[in-house]
Amino acid sequence: MNNKYLQPPYRPKEEADHQPDPAKEEGPDDHYLPPRKTVHPTEKEKWLPYFYRSLLWIFILLVAGLSIWGWKLVML
Repeated sequence: MNNKYLQPPYRPKEEADHQPDPAKEEGPDDHYLPPRKTVHPTEKEKWLPYFYRSLLWIFILLVAGLSIWGWKLVML
């Protein structure tokens, strides 16, 4: 079973034996870019505080409305 696609790519012996010099390795990349998510937040993250605030107000109005309705029924 001699399939050329399963064999590792051919490299000359000089290149195959070459090991990178740890002293020559560079430090952090000079062209570092932050992740896209931090630069361009998604629309979900922009609307999330408004969504939670609206849920809070709906709950407050529901409790107030039910309290007023219950108070009127008790006073009859």
